[in-house]
Formats: sequence, structure tokens, C-alpha cells
Amino acid sequence: MTSLKGLALLAAVIGAACVPVLLPDQPYVVNTLTLTLCTVIPAIGLNLLYGQAGLLSLGHMAFTGIGGYTAALLMKGAGWALPEAMLAAAIVAGFAGFLVGIPCLRLRSHFFVIVTLGVGMIVYTFFNNLDGITGGAQGLPGVPRPRPLTIGDFTIEFRTPRGFYWLALLTTLGTLLVQWLIARSPFGFSLSAIRQDETMAASRGVDVFAHKLAAFVIASAIAGVGGALSVTFLRVAAPTMFDLHASMNIVAIVLVGGPGYLAGPILGGFIFIALPEFLRVAAEFRLIIFGFVLVFIALFANRGLIGLADSLLSKMKRDRVADEQPGASPHAVKSEG
Repeated sequence: MTSLKGLALLAAVIGAACVPVLLPDQPYVVNTLTLTLCTVIPAIGLNLLYGQAGLLSLGHMAFTGIGGYTAALLMKGAGWALPEAMLAAAIVAGFAGFLVGIPCLRLRSHFFVIVTLGVGMIVYTFFNNLDGITGGAQGLPGVPRPRPLTIGDFTIEFRTPRGFYWLALLTTLGTLLVQWLIARSPFGFSLSAIRQDETMAASRGVDVFAHKLAAFVIASAIAGVGGALSVTFLRVAAPTMFDLHASMNIVAIVLVGGPGYLAGPILGGFIFIALPEFLRVAAEFRLIIFGFVLVFIALFANRGLIGLADSLLSKMKRDRVADEQPGASPHAVKSEG
């Protein structure tokens, strides 16, 4: 089963990498998928924070904006290359997450959610009013694209839709790898224990506050990387890119895709970013379609679409085992699965 999953993952990565080659005359499709990947990256950070540690932040895009403006200022004003600017964006956003997390993580449940919402609104207000630094409501236009990358006789031009798509795909795969490694590390297991029962985790020697703070910082740093990539792709850093609506969109991406699942943000990002763009031909029906999707998720898939698929596959497996072992009781079959 593990080998099949590995082969499926490899096929998905190869297929995603071949999209620009298979669609050379469709720059709109490639640009839409690139925008989706830029949005998926901060969603991966929130998926780590909520799906792994059980912390739902409604102001997550504030850290995406901090990273985005950091990269825009460094690339436009100081002439930094994208890799250095992206690293700086991750560090600055992570440090902001550290400062915000120290007081906020001492709150519990809905109080934490409300405070993160307030943080997001405060940061957006700063973006919108600090004209001398952020450019105010007009933002910072003219963010340069990355320099071409030459490997032997092969050159990747990131100013083209194909080149930037590959850059966004590589960055997304890198953040997915980070989430995968964290989820399977002792640190990730401790976060899962905290999500299930903080008191029990603390009684077993887990420093609950330190683990939550570390998760918050990592999620903020990942959001900063997504912000840096977004402003470079769109060539502008504007407050509306990181407002409350954008934060709600990120939350919806994680919840619909499947919190805690590695591919959850990817599926959610496609549904909330790529699909609406492709459905512009039926713009008057988009809100109706998404209304039905959200109602379906709330009623039948509280673990997201991937969680629903996982549950159905597990049920099919148990039913198959029950058919192969007619004498086994349902409870015995379930315990074996």
C-alpha cells in the first residue's frame, strides 16, 4: 500500500510538472494554477497549525502579508534576489508569529480565535495606512520577477508563465515536505497529543505552550514564504491581498480540503482558487455552486473532502474483510482495520 501511495505521489508530481509543456498555448490556465499554488503555501502553514496542533487562526494572512511586504521592499528597494528575500520573509514572518504567539497562545478555544482575528485586522490596517513603508492603499507595485536560472545549456526564464509555474510548484513541494517531516517527527506526535487532550499531553511531560508557540512560528514562517512568492508573481504587494476576506478564504481551503491531511490544502486550493477562475464563464452560478459545496461539507464531511474519502475507503476495506471472514463479528473486523 505504501509503495502504491508513493507511485501515485510521483505520478502526480510528474503530471503537475508537465502541465506547462502539455498546455503551451494556454498561459491563462498556467497562471491560474500558479496563483493557486501561491495560495496553497500559506494554507499549508495553517493546515499544520490547525490540523496538527488544533489551533485555528483567523488572522493567518497577516503573516503572509508581513512576508510579502518584506520581500517586496527588499527586492524592489534593495535589489535582493528572490531566494534571499524569501528567506528574509520567512524569518520576519516567523518572528512576528513569535511576538504574537506569546500572549495569544495563553488564551484557549474561541478566545484565541477571536484574538487572531483582531491581529489580522490590526496588521491589515497598518498595511493600508503606512504610506511611507507599504505604499498605503496603492501598495507597492513593480516588484521584480526572479532572475533567470541557467543550468548548463538549459535556462529557466521566470518571467514566463511556464518558468514561474515551475518555481511555484517547487516551492509548494518544499513546504509540503516540511509539513510531512514535522507530522512524522516526535514534535509532530506531541502536537497531535496536544490537539487531542492538552491535559493528558502535559501529564506525560509535553511542554504544551512551547510546542504551540513553535507550531505558530513555523506556520507563520511558511505563510511568509507564500507571501513572498505571491507578490513576486503578481508584481505588487497590496493590502487587499491580505485582508479578512483572504484569511477566511485560507480557512475555507483548509477546512474543505481536509485539516491534517497532507493533500488537504491542495484540494481546497483548487476548489477555492482555480475552480472559480475556470468557472468565470458561469459567474452568475458560482456563489450557488459554492454555497452547495459548503453545505455539503458541513453536513457530511466535517473532516473535509479528503477525510470523507478516507472514511469511505476505510468502510469499504472493513466490508471487504467482513465478506472474506463471514464468521468475524463487526466489532472484531473494525478492530482489525
